[in-house]
Amino acid sequence: MLNANYVIEFTELAKRLNYTETARALNMSQPSLSKHISQFEKDLKLELFKRDGNTLRLTKSGAELLPLAYRAIEAMEELDSKAHYLRRHPPAHLSISGLTDEGPSTEVLGFLISLLNSEYGANCLEVKRRYNKNPAEMLESGDVDIVFDPAPIDEVADDGSVEVLRVADLKLTVIVDEGNPLVAKGRIEVGDLKKATFVKYEGIYLSRSWCYIEEAFERHGFTPKTRSCLCSSIPELFALCAGLGDMVLVVVELRCSNSRGHQALLPRDRRGR
Repeated sequence: MLNANYVIEFTELAKRLNYTETARALNMSQPSLSKHISQFEKDLKLELFKRDGNTLRLTKSGAELLPLAYRAIEAMEELDSKAHYLRRHPPAHLSISGLTDEGPSTEVLGFLISLLNSEYGANCLEVKRRYNKNPAEMLESGDVDIVFDPAPIDEVADDGSVEVLRVADLKLTVIVDEGNPLVAKGRIEVGDLKKATFVKYEGIYLSRSWCYIEEAFERHGFTPKTRSCLCSSIPELFALCAGLGDMVLVVVELRCSNSRGHQALLPRDRRGR
């Protein structure tokens, strides 16, 4: 990689063809300038200047490289100017996390992309995976602007720092092992699940939706029996389906509008971004 300062010093010396005058103009010592030009020639593996007696002149190689050197300096100045502008006017950026791969979320994301694309470009929208953090932690860190989450509204900060927008309702779906006696039933009623043991998945963000599952059964007069299971990812959660035994797994059915909520949370102080 060439030294940018050497490029500038090369063009200044090419203007004056005098080391002393050029060093004075650049506010540096003549020996330092000579050393830099010599190193620049070594880097390029080309001779840029030739001395004939007391006269300094550009070599043919130096003359051919000079226009490129000026263009390089202009590009560096443009780069510096653009960086200065971006420091004062950061590009638009919207960061989203949480349940971004569910039907209602992808519909909202598609709408946001179409809305923002014409003015800011599609790259202004960034989707981040943060399954190991809850919405409050993600928003508080400032790492994201919007979080899709099934958390109940009463868990949201009550200091006005977070706004909750209800996006959609999702239907609850029961998954049982093929050997479970419930499979023999043509239709499973809620009452049929009173004696069942439910997998209560913990350790991922989906565990926050368990309150909705518990609430649904309590409305039918019973509190579900549970067996906790640690899951670090969604694939691990659905791997449970291969060995449920007599347990019951409850998940949400995507692209439905019949039951508990799915919502988007965003910090109030960044809604204008």
